[in-house]
Amino acid sequence: MAADGDEPAPGREAHYADQVAGGPPRDTFSPRRRGVLEEVRIYAVEEPSAWHLVTVGVADMGFELTLRLPRPDDEVPTWAVDCLVSLVTYARRSGHGFAAGHQVDLRGPIRLDADTAITAAAIVADPTLGSLGDVEFLQIVGLTTDELELCRSWRTDAVMELLRRRDPRLTTVLERASLLDDPSFREEAEAGVAADGSALDELNVGSLSWRTRLRSLVVTLGAGAATALGPALRRRLTHTGAAFVVAGDAGSLRFEVGSPAQWRVEGDSVVVTVPPADVEALAGLFSGQVGTGTLAALNGLRFTVIP
Repeated sequence: MAADGDEPAPGREAHYADQVAGGPPRDTFSPRRRGVLEEVRIYAVEEPSAWHLVTVGVADMGFELTLRLPRPDDEVPTWAVDCLVSLVTYARRSGHGFAAGHQVDLRGPIRLDADTAITAAAIVADPTLGSLGDVEFLQIVGLTTDELELCRSWRTDAVMELLRRRDPRLTTVLERASLLDDPSFREEAEAGVAADGSALDELNVGSLSWRTRLRSLVVTLGAGAATALGPALRRRLTHTGAAFVVAGDAGSLRFEVGSPAQWRVEGDSVVVTVPPADVEALAGLFSGQVGTGTLAALNGLRFTVIP
């Protein structure tokens, strides 16, 4: 993609980032993986103090990635360069680009070997860089596991609005706790999920798992998923034959209204059947609170909600 005469696209994006940042980057890193991107520029931003990382050389896919980190000192966060390069590598290999509103399960800490609850990310329009022509500058925003589940079960933009109340620039802070650890934020999220729950036809989560032992079954869900599941069950399981599905990476959990109350494992799916009179008690097990719950009518079945 050409811009401003014969100037190559990477030069255009780099020049634009320099202008918005108010000067050249503190450091520039060229990745070892050739063909992934040209470089990652790291700016030392003032007011408020932060590191602002910006990729250059992904414009052919219609975007560049950015990341904001706290700047407690002058030690450049080189680990974050590898994070951005890995995300661009994934986009190129898979052929799936990124867009605002997407979420990414990082399958581990955003910084390897770090003691952090940030194991996922949401993608938003960078609040200062925005777009340049047909290239969007997309900021990676670190999330905890339950915040990722909340994005999937509610709306990413709604979760981002909660995070913006703490920090309008959506800086990724490795040490921060989950939004859902704050009672006021949890209450607001639960109210929002309850209000929007009727729009859910299926709940997509990354934390669903189960294990069987003799005649018992333990189903495990993340707190973010559980926050959405209770309201969704109340709104969907309103009559005999109604059903609602929780889809995980390795299988699914299907709730249906019928008789008798029972559970069974069918291949990579768990099917839970309850009569109409037990729907409210079932939904009550999923409020987002961490812990274990059972329903008397479903002998041998236990649900566990984890952080």
